[in-house]
Amino acid sequence: YKWEAIDSDRNVSYEFKLCESSPSTSCDSSTAVCAQDLTTKTKQSVDLTLKTRSDAVLDFNSSMRCPERSNNVQTSISFQCGKTMGTPEFVDVSECVHYFEWKTYVACRRDKFKPHKEVPCYAFDSDGKKHDLSPLIKLKDGYLVDDGDDSVDFYINICRSL
Repeated sequence: YKWEAIDSDRNVSYEFKLCESSPSTSCDSSTAVCAQDLTTKTKQSVDLTLKTRSDAVLDFNSSMRCPERSNNVQTSISFQCGKTMGTPEFVDVSECVHYFEWKTYVACRRDKFKPHKEVPCYAFDSDGKKHDLSPLIKLKDGYLVDDGDDSVDFYINICRSL
C-alpha cells in the first residue's frame, strides 16, 4: 500500500515505504520516508535502514546531517493500538526528527480488531488536506444498501471486508 501524511503547517507531504514489498516512494526505492516541500518541490529522504526498533516505535536514520546539529535527519513512527488499519499522521518535527503516530490494529496485543481484509482508508481533497475515512468502517456487519429489491439484502462496508 502507498502510505502518506501531510504537515499542513509547513506544507510538506510525506510518503512511507516501511518494508521491501511496499511501493517505492517518489524519492527512490531505498527510501523509507520521502518528504516533499509542496511549495519548492524539493525532496528529502530517510533510508530504509532502521536505526532502532521496539514493539511500538520504528526509528529511521538518514545519512544527511541536520543543519547546525550533531545528529542526522531522522523519522520516528510511534504505533498505538487502534480498531482499524489506520494511517500515519504527522505529529511534529523537532531537531530534524520527524515524528509520526499510527493507530492500527497491528499494534494491539490481541487480535480483537484484526479484519479478514482491509485497505488504507483516507483521501486527500483538492487542497491537499488528508481526511481519515476509518470512522465509517463497520467492525461488525455492514451498511444495508437500499436498492429497491426487497427479496435480497445487500450489505457493503468501507475499506474493510464484511
